Amino acid sequence: MDRKVEFLYLQQEDCVKAGGLDMTGTMKAVERSFFLHGKGDYIQPGKPVIRWGGPETEETIGRIMSMPSFLGGSENADILKERDLIGPVNTSGIKFVPSRPHNPAKYNLPRANAVIIIVDPDTFMPACIMDGTLVSAMRTGAASGVAARYLANSDSRIMGIVGGSVQGITQTMAIKEGVQSLEVCKIFDVNAEASGRFVEKVKDIGIEMDFEIVDSAEKAFTGSDVMSTATMAKEPYVKPEWYKQGVLHCEISFWDTPPEALTAFDFVVVDDWYQVKHHGVDVSWRAVRDGVIPEEKVRGNLGEIVAGAKPGRRDRKEKIFFNPIGLGIHDLSEAHRIYQNAVRMGIGRKLPLWENPAL
Repeated sequence: MDRKVEFLYLQQEDCVKAGGLDMTGTMKAVERSFFLHGKGDYIQPGKPVIRWGGPETEETIGRIMSMPSFLGGSENADILKERDLIGPVNTSGIKFVPSRPHNPAKYNLPRANAVIIIVDPDTFMPACIMDGTLVSAMRTGAASGVAARYLANSDSRIMGIVGGSVQGITQTMAIKEGVQSLEVCKIFDVNAEASGRFVEKVKDIGIEMDFEIVDSAEKAFTGSDVMSTATMAKEPYVKPEWYKQGVLHCEISFWDTPPEALTAFDFVVVDDWYQVKHHGVDVSWRAVRDGVIPEEKVRGNLGEIVAGAKPGRRDRKEKIFFNPIGLGIHDLSEAHRIYQNAVRMGIGRKLPLWENPAL
C-alpha cells in the first residue's frame, strides 16, 4: 500500500492568486465563522502564548501564539447557502503566529508572520501548509467589517481610522464593504508619512471614499459614525467625550482606549468572551475585571448576533464598542476558502511529508 503523504504548499504569492486580497470573499469567510460560532458548531481552545513578561510586553518585546480550531458547517449547510456564506468547512487547522514589534524598523519585515496548517478531515494528515500572514491581516479587518454590517447605523457616512499601517488598510477595506453608505474616511497616524502612504494605498486598491488626513486622533474620532483604532500604542489616549451618538468603535489593538471610556457606551460586543478573558489584555476584560463596567454590559459574542440568538443595535443613538481578540476559526475559515480556490485553480506546489514513514 502506498503510504506517501503530500500536502499543498501555498506561499503568499499563491494566496494572492487564489483570492487572498478579495475582501468580499474574506468577509463571507469570516461571517461564516462568526455564524458557526454563534451556532456552537466549532471547537476552539484558549490560545497558548509565549511571552517574555506580562501581557504589556506583547507590544514591546513580542509574543509567539498558536491558534488551533475546528469549524463545522454540515448541520447548517442550507442556511450557509441561503446567506451566500460559501459552505461548510468540516475540518481543523492551526495558525502559528509570532509577532516581533521591532521587525519593521530593524529588518524592514512585517511585525507579525504566520503559517497555517489545514488537515485532511479523514486522516488528520496535513492537506495544506500555507502563508498565514496575509490571512491574518485580511481576516482581522473582516471581523470589523462584519461587526460594522451588524452593529453600525446603516446610513453611516463618516469613518475614522487611527493607524495607517497594513491593519489600518484592511480595516478600511472591510468596514467600507460592511457599510456601503460610508463616504468619507479620516485618517490619523502619529507618523504623517504613514498617513500619506495609507491614502495612496487605499486609492490604489479602489476604495470609493473621500480620504482626509487629519493631524490628531481627536479629529479622527470627532463626528465619525464608525471608528477603528489599529495601532501599536503603549498607553491609552482616547477620550470618552470624542464619541458622537450612534457611533460604533472597533478596537482591535490593546491600549488605545482606557477602561474608563467604556462607560460612555450602551453595550460592548466581543468575538469570544472566553478567549478575551483567557488572553487577559483587551480593554473590555480589563474594564470588567477592575469594576469599571459591569460584566452585564458585555452583551455577548458577535456570532450570537450574526446567528440571531442575541440582538444587535436596537436604537440608532446607541454607542457600541466592538472589542475582538481574534479567533482561530476566522483564520481557518479564510484559509480554507483560499485553499479551495487554489485547488480549483491549480495553484501551489505539492510537497511530500514523506515517501514512506521511517517507523
